Amino acid sequence: MSAPHATAIIEGYLARLDLGLGGSDPQRRRELVEDVRAHFAEARAALADETDEDLLAICDRLGEPADLAREVGSTTVVAQPAASAPYVWSWLEVAAIALTVMAWPVGAILMLLSRVWTRREKVIATAIGAVTFAMGFPLSAPFVGPVVGTLVPSLGSAAPLFVGTLGSLPLVAAAYLAYRLTRTNSPRVRLA
Repeated sequence: MSAPHATAIIEGYLARLDLGLGGSDPQRRRELVEDVRAHFAEARAALADETDEDLLAICDRLGEPADLAREVGSTTVVAQPAASAPYVWSWLEVAAIALTVMAWPVGAILMLLSRVWTRREKVIATAIGAVTFAMGFPLSAPFVGPVVGTLVPSLGSAAPLFVGTLGSLPLVAAAYLAYRLTRTNSPRVRLA
């Protein structure tokens, strides 16, 4: 008779073992998981009346899957990941830079779709461009209007400089993206 939770116990153990062997050679990993599966089958065949406790005892004898994976992994040759070809930037990145200035939401979407920039670079460029977009977006007028409406007159002759600076933020975001696109220290980006 099979234990009520036999499948969950055994498959759970094997899944954790497989997860622990994640960096190993795939063929070797399959062999090891099958060996442990065979060990479970042999141990279960020796049991007269199988219970969940018996299966958990087998798991305890084998040890924690992560420890077993570490032990076996130290004798296993780990397959080195193939070096990926550098990403060559294309029209997507050029369009993202251009549209960040002309149509910020579209440029921001293209920038977020690109694989060239890091998450940090995308967040910085999005935040810089979003300031101007939020200030000019009609739905944000009830929130922005009272703040900017009282701030601009108090600036006096510096008001045009303040407004011009806000208006140029998408250009700053585009310049930042272009600069980060042409950086030479990134091993995954190659200019075509």
